[in-house]
Amino acid sequence: MVKRVLFCFSIVVMLALAAWQLGQAGLLAAKAWAAPILIEQAWTQGQLSGQAVKPWRWGDSAPIARLEEPGQGVTRFVMDGGNMRNLAFGPVLSEDKGRTILYGHRDTHFRFLKSVEAGDVFSFQKLGEEAESWTVSKRFIADADNLYLPVGQTDGSLFLITCYPFDSLDPDTDQRLVVELVREGPAPASLSLADL
Repeated sequence: MVKRVLFCFSIVVMLALAAWQLGQAGLLAAKAWAAPILIEQAWTQGQLSGQAVKPWRWGDSAPIARLEEPGQGVTRFVMDGGNMRNLAFGPVLSEDKGRTILYGHRDTHFRFLKSVEAGDVFSFQKLGEEAESWTVSKRFIADADNLYLPVGQTDGSLFLITCYPFDSLDPDTDQRLVVELVREGPAPASLSLADL
């Protein structure tokens, strides 16, 4: 009798643990699905108010810029605060000596950089500002421990940085892909279907 009770208890405990694990996986999947929608809504609200809006009440980050690469149909919302937690939701922004630097993960938000070439045109817009057109001037691979950004032109430079190589199984590679863009001016206005 005692063995049967222990067996039943063990089964109940295992089922409870399995349900808890499935619940955690479901919660993670729900967050992954909802986060981009909430971040885009926060960006839209921030554009209307002129101030950064958190996508969820308990968040410690907000979208503060939008990066678009029309050739690949890519839109990324750039988050403030450069910690690993914020990188999970999008690229993060850093500014240094007049240069704007965006960091993103190679296997999610910046995976599209694998196909970017010199001459490709991007649109970049900071919160409360007009969108500007940027052109890829060059891309290069740098050692992570000796990462450098070209000196000279400090104003009007935009750098996109991600781990490299893209298809490495090593989560902590020692190289970085650096894509340098130069400002071209105001971005052309987007057309909606209503304008056609």
